[in-house]
Amino acid sequence: MNWTEIWMKLFGRAEFLGLDIGFWASMAVVAVIVVLMNAVFWGMKPKKD
Repeated sequence: MNWTEIWMKLFGRAEFLGLDIGFWASMAVVAVIVVLMNAVFWGMKPKKD
């Protein structure tokens, strides 16, 4: 499966703001991971001694 070809069929270009779409996809994955990690951390209760 060629992701660039699929993207080209959908949107007509493989770049956004001069950067390859793979960069933006990886940035989106990292952003989702960061949000999930923060949600888990904020949802934790303090440890009682």
